[in-house]
Amino acid sequence: MKARKMNKIFISLGMICLALIFITSEAFPWGYATHAYIDDHIGKKCGSKNMYEIYGGMSPDIFNYMFDYPEYLGYLYYQTHNEFIQVWEKAKTKREKAFGYGFVSHNDVWGADYTAHHSGITYGQTQGFVIEKAYILKQILEQIPEYQALDLPDSLALEVSHNFIENGIDILIKRLDPNIGKKIALSALYRNHKIPLFLVRTYAEDFSAYAGISYPEAAYLITTAEKEFRESMILYGQALMQDEETAVELISEQTADIAESFLGVYGITLPEGIDLMPIIIFAIQQSIEICSGDYADEIEATVYHVDQQLGAHGVTY
Repeated sequence: MKARKMNKIFISLGMICLALIFITSEAFPWGYATHAYIDDHIGKKCGSKNMYEIYGGMSPDIFNYMFDYPEYLGYLYYQTHNEFIQVWEKAKTKREKAFGYGFVSHNDVWGADYTAHHSGITYGQTQGFVIEKAYILKQILEQIPEYQALDLPDSLALEVSHNFIENGIDILIKRLDPNIGKKIALSALYRNHKIPLFLVRTYAEDFSAYAGISYPEAAYLITTAEKEFRESMILYGQALMQDEETAVELISEQTADIAESFLGVYGITLPEGIDLMPIIIFAIQQSIEICSGDYADEIEATVYHVDQQLGAHGVTY
């Protein structure tokens, strides 16, 4: 009995460590608008299938914000970004195929995320377009006293900059496609009610075995995370439907709302009374400036790369 209890403790500690590794290295690659833009330019170009591809393309990040369950976050992240092909293989209906097509396009092995933080195509070839830009932003932010006061560990400071770069590029995507926010919101609003059950069918059995929880518990965590993600994508899309200044402010508010939970995973408590909004707005504005000159070429190159890779791996319908 004692041995079983100790094994469970070691498994839990291992999952927490895995979660922290993924959060600080890969949890925030291309932003939602960027994935939506990519999926809007591959696969089906109109109709409900296109909407399902867009929602599917954002959905591998469903579990990225499970900060209340850090012991599960890393495992689920790996499943959606590295073991992604099972979503495609288990898709049966036309809706599931369209959703799975977008889902696979996102992947971290050879999909859109690969160019974000492993090997950029037009810039950042050694570590990814987003990562390369994050180093530039990090150096700028470290000159700001209010940011210095947060006293973030170096690796975490890079990840925070990574997230801001992602936000900034999403604002720039709005310049390429002024309707991108509407497409995000509609794809989430009209996603079929069976999609969460499809995710349960795909992931719940292995997740319950890995985490040592019951199948119904695993199913509940998956469907709850998808519900919250869907709601946040509706809000995110609505934010991008506003003028650029308002969109930056609204996205900054969303970022500030999750900052405390995100930092809490690392045992970091924000200074009492601190207002993160000015720092976040400044960081996103700097991200826009850093990326405005060359982001479009990288995005278009990534669209072509993902389209070619999907075909090469037999992901077509």
